[in-house]
Amino acid sequence: MPSEKVIQTDVLVIGAGMAGFFAAMKAREQGLDVTLTDKAFAGKAGSTHFSEGDIQYFRKGLGHDTKEWIDLISRNSEYLNNREWDEICLREAEERYDDLVRWGVQFYEKDGKLYVFGTPKETGVAAPANAYAVISQQNRKFAPTLRSRALEVGVRVLDRLMISELLRQDGRIAGAVGFNTNSGDLYVLKAKATILATGASSLKAGAYPVYSYTGDGEVMAYEAGAEVVSKEFMYGMAYSRADVHRRRQGGRAEISSNAVDTSYRHPFAIGGDFSGWFNRPNLNSEGEPVVYPAWDAHQGKAPLYLELSSSTDWILKEFFNRIGTSQADKIGLDVRHGVQIKWPSSRIMTNSIWNGSGIWATDKSCSVGIPGLFAAGNSCGTMASGAMYGGMGFASNHAMVTGARAAMGAAAYIAQNGECAVSKEEVARVKQDMCRPVERKGGFSPAWVTQALHGVTIPYYFLDIKHATRMQAALGIVEFLRDHVVPKLKAESPHEWRLAHEARNMVTIAEMRFRSSLFRTESRGNHFREDYPKRDDPNWLAWVKVRKAGEAMELVKVPIPQAWWPDMSKPYEERYPRILPGE
Repeated sequence: MPSEKVIQTDVLVIGAGMAGFFAAMKAREQGLDVTLTDKAFAGKAGSTHFSEGDIQYFRKGLGHDTKEWIDLISRNSEYLNNREWDEICLREAEERYDDLVRWGVQFYEKDGKLYVFGTPKETGVAAPANAYAVISQQNRKFAPTLRSRALEVGVRVLDRLMISELLRQDGRIAGAVGFNTNSGDLYVLKAKATILATGASSLKAGAYPVYSYTGDGEVMAYEAGAEVVSKEFMYGMAYSRADVHRRRQGGRAEISSNAVDTSYRHPFAIGGDFSGWFNRPNLNSEGEPVVYPAWDAHQGKAPLYLELSSSTDWILKEFFNRIGTSQADKIGLDVRHGVQIKWPSSRIMTNSIWNGSGIWATDKSCSVGIPGLFAAGNSCGTMASGAMYGGMGFASNHAMVTGARAAMGAAAYIAQNGECAVSKEEVARVKQDMCRPVERKGGFSPAWVTQALHGVTIPYYFLDIKHATRMQAALGIVEFLRDHVVPKLKAESPHEWRLAHEARNMVTIAEMRFRSSLFRTESRGNHFREDYPKRDDPNWLAWVKVRKAGEAMELVKVPIPQAWWPDMSKPYEERYPRILPGE
């Protein structure tokens, strides 16, 4: 029979990626009792193969100009980034790097020196325009190193613990409840402060290996009354106008009859559905350059081909030399050696913009507006990135900085407020909600619910190439799943119990995505609407927040400060170097 464990702690950190480890370690340095949980194994899960590799190497002492870097982030983010948070992430990057070195994390070196990649000033090698200086941890080994260090300093680490509900008492968050996904044991974690570091949100799309990012933290915070920001945007890349013009001038390229078809057998082989992978010459079925993969598929030009055989692949090869080839090496595909790869572009990645969307941070200590609750990393909606990812390596900077700041914020909160006693009634309430799937004798399996949800989210024509009529139809299905199916989810094992809660969370995230996408009546970044195909300045130089209003979702438009706008006197094409589908 499953048992019940009650743990009293000062700080509860949920999620053991870069941000979660920083939050746990920094809280422990304050002399606090810290419990770190992960629904998988802390030290092997929690960060994608990209975000855990690189860190932007901003060093004011080397002459790096803060405004210059932030202006570049703004152009990449299409001006929806929070410039205050960008400055914080850059300014504190060196101190957080020093923490990693002190904790034993090793960085990639050449000739016995830290290797700085990205700009001619540091490397002596010509790099693409708009490149940052970047350093890399050695081959994705930071997480096991930090786990060992956390255990050494006394952080309590709980693996395979699915946290499903927050404990609320007198308007404060007082911990959470969860269960072990192997044994089914229940856990009541009473905490003076709680930090959510559960990562970005995804819908388990087959094209990208982020199956654990199911929006758990975002949904828990939303249900408790916090706001969630920018769910209309998803991660992705696209070519600049100059790149497209140059490639079109070059005419059609040859499609190899020997292209490696990984798209159907191994949809995650190289990381997903990119259009501008380090400026690679991607091609559609007619040999034309791909601007936006889903758009080419929409125009009947799929399958698409990722060309890795060019002799100028130094950026790509250097990247994988530093961090490894991740998922691809598991199937014997080494993208460094040159190959043409085929995939259909029929599914999307569905994961949020890194360090952009998430639980709205109400202050610079990463509080989310509910006493006792903080967020860090990709769970924390600072809008440090805007409509697109801020730039290579920036996710790690954001994770380190927000993790450390959330810990300091939690420590200060505890010093002022102390312990929050939780009533037996509240514990009973959340346990009842959590246990409902395993107590049902009949109902819907989480695998079926996920499959049904995929039918209206994963095909490109719902959340990649968007249109109000299709999104409204899909939203009707999502609402049906939310109201009729999710309450009847059934689990027959502890693992399926985890899947049931993930399915519930994904349904909520899908509703956020559709409502936010309908609300933003323009195209920007990787939010593209056929019915509103252009960026609309200044009307939509604004963020979209979602919050709970009774049983309904309420959407709020928050204009960004006018000082952060692009130069409106410049022509549209000059303000926005990235090209949208159809332009």
